[in-house]
Amino acid sequence: MAVAMTMHWPGLTSDQYDAVMAKLGLDANPPAGSVLHAATETDHGIDVFELWQTEQAFNSFLEQRMLPVVSELGITGEPSITIVPLHNLYAADPDMIDRIGAVSLPAAVASWAS
Repeated sequence: MAVAMTMHWPGLTSDQYDAVMAKLGLDANPPAGSVLHAATETDHGIDVFELWQTEQAFNSFLEQRMLPVVSELGITGEPSITIVPLHNLYAADPDMIDRIGAVSLPAAVASWAS
């Protein structure tokens, strides 16, 4: 069953988030079961919203890829994660993703800076 995952990570900076994203290399190696990722910067940290094909796919990504990268980068603190069944997905213009390109902005920025 498809799920929606929300993550609130108090204290995580945009630079730390960008470093995690660049290290994960999602553009070249997308995680199995991932559908959509969006992140916002707030006054309190970073909030992430993701859609996954299954909760197991998210948990596998979290344990096998994301947490090791977070540890390697020395990022402290813990996110609050909520996973709920996806009730509905509506996209007003689903072709927009193809037109703008499914590129992770932080990873793209990191590669331009190199």
